[in-house]
Amino acid sequence: MMKIKTHLLITLAIPFLIYSCKKNHKDENKNAPAAQQQITINICNDPSTLDPRKARSLNDLLIIKQVMEGLMREDKSGKVTPAIAEKIEISTDQKSYTFTIRDSVWSNGEKITSHDFVHAWKKTLSPGFNAPNANMLYVIKNAKNVKTGNLPASMLGLDIPNENTLVVHLEEQTPFFLNVLSHPVFFPVNKNIDRANSKWADKASTYVCNGPFRLDCWEHNNFLKTKKNPTYWDHSSVSLDWIDAVMLSSETGLKMFESNDLSWDGSPLSTIPTDAIAALKKENKLQSSPVLGTWWLRVNVSKKGLSEKTLRKALAFSINRQEIVDHILQGNQALATGIVPDVMGLQSSPLFKDNDQETAKTLFSNFLNETGQDIDSLEPIPLLYSSSEKNHQIAQAIQDQWKKTLGVNVKLEAVESKVFFDRVSKSDFALSLGNWYADFDDAINFLEVFKSKDIGTNNTNWENGTYKSLIEKSYKTANLLERREIMAKSEKLLMDEMPVIPIYHATMLYVKKNNVKNVLLTRMGTIDFKWAYVGE
Repeated sequence: MMKIKTHLLITLAIPFLIYSCKKNHKDENKNAPAAQQQITINICNDPSTLDPRKARSLNDLLIIKQVMEGLMREDKSGKVTPAIAEKIEISTDQKSYTFTIRDSVWSNGEKITSHDFVHAWKKTLSPGFNAPNANMLYVIKNAKNVKTGNLPASMLGLDIPNENTLVVHLEEQTPFFLNVLSHPVFFPVNKNIDRANSKWADKASTYVCNGPFRLDCWEHNNFLKTKKNPTYWDHSSVSLDWIDAVMLSSETGLKMFESNDLSWDGSPLSTIPTDAIAALKKENKLQSSPVLGTWWLRVNVSKKGLSEKTLRKALAFSINRQEIVDHILQGNQALATGIVPDVMGLQSSPLFKDNDQETAKTLFSNFLNETGQDIDSLEPIPLLYSSSEKNHQIAQAIQDQWKKTLGVNVKLEAVESKVFFDRVSKSDFALSLGNWYADFDDAINFLEVFKSKDIGTNNTNWENGTYKSLIEKSYKTANLLERREIMAKSEKLLMDEMPVIPIYHATMLYVKKNNVKNVLLTRMGTIDFKWAYVGE
């Protein structure tokens, strides 16, 4: 009875929230079919930030990509193509790129210039600025030394011949450079707004953007509303007038979908309840899409016990991934024995055996002997994760498996999404359950996460000189076969050290209304509503 009441309350709340957003804004498209060209989606959690320089979680990045745009963008086929860049010239040594900025404006009517890009990138690379993905800019000449404070920002490899031209000088040839430019950390920021108000991205009334949609209303922890951006350079390609994003649990989200209050629920912005997957499959409602994503456990190697490789590997080998995939996830995911998705073809065979209990027990026994401990004196290991039904079931399965195989006790720590990312960013955990979805279609994007311990996405406190050298060597290697061999070797080294324990390679599972057309899903886990529309 209580579930029914909750269902009814939220059903009533959604129209109220939509109305409360609309009533403070004039409807600029009164004659447009707003009711028809409008969708409602579930994003589960309130964004931690909509500042493209500060965003870390996949959800935040995906929402930002609806309202902001950079030099490049994925097209309808998922291929990265010019966006704000109207023209691109590449030097003969492939280390300098000259971009001609398209004639376009911000949502407040100001012209987008090369100065906006340089301002955003220099701010991101400021030593004291919290930008988790700042390392992605390290391909730019002197960028890393600027971020670490060893060089002034004036030495950054950027030139501005005029407000319509941006020249980027790279450290080395970077075959994937144009691809990474579609990531929000490379997006421009309106320099005038940012200088006047550093908190401009915290609310809709001060948010200035340049994407297909603009932020119309943001009621934190409840509702986020975007509308078609009339100042967007390619606005004629945008059909949807409104996207309403509600923040519901996976269980409530599915109920809302079944009662026709949601147009889309599930990946990549929310999750389908695991206990509903079988029924949705049977009813032919569940849809799936391939994605370059890996779920893993980060290991904080500075914590007692976890500093020992033998313990890390014992924990990794004793996980029964196939059981988790088959009985919890149930969505055609693949068990992972490496961090790079198998479909990228980096390894010809598994890097270790799944559910290798005998080897795990031997390693664990060695760990106890080496450290002079016994199982009774070993303190419970905390496992941190963002609170959700799926995460809890995965964490609980791993807890049970480790207890059964090794006798290790695990303390589960479920926290809200914002708390989770804050603690992970500060390395305030022993083990943390998380994931990585590709920012661009190259294995290096997974491997460079752990290049060095000072990278904002690592958070394990693990660093290895040989591993770092291999990653840097791959940057400079033009021969594709040789480069692949270098990356394969680096992944093997990573799995021998085990600062990160792979669990499974993801798939996107979702449900959508049949009349929602042309939504772009890419292998990188990107969802884009730029070309979407509501049909018959």
